[in-house]
Amino acid sequence: MIIAAAIKFYIEKTDQEVILCGLRHDSVFKQLKALGFEPKKGYKELEQGFLTSDGKFLNREQAYYHALGCKQIKSDDEPAWLFSEMLW
Repeated sequence: MIIAAAIKFYIEKTDQEVILCGLRHDSVFKQLKALGFEPKKGYKELEQGFLTSDGKFLNREQAYYHALGCKQIKSDDEPAWLFSEMLW
């Protein structure tokens, strides 16, 4: 089950990848600001996606099919990419 929007980042100072999550993807960028990051400085956005109930990061396409399988969304003719607005 999809439980949160998430973004995978590379943090330059620590040379580490981290995943931050929130209700929507824009709330993740608000978290970065609260952590003291300026826009597009000190980190690189690697990929937007979602977090599952078992803690797995899925990209937007993987998350779309996962949400279909969990019956969180219905199939439509749109591109197979998940957006948080489709869930909540």
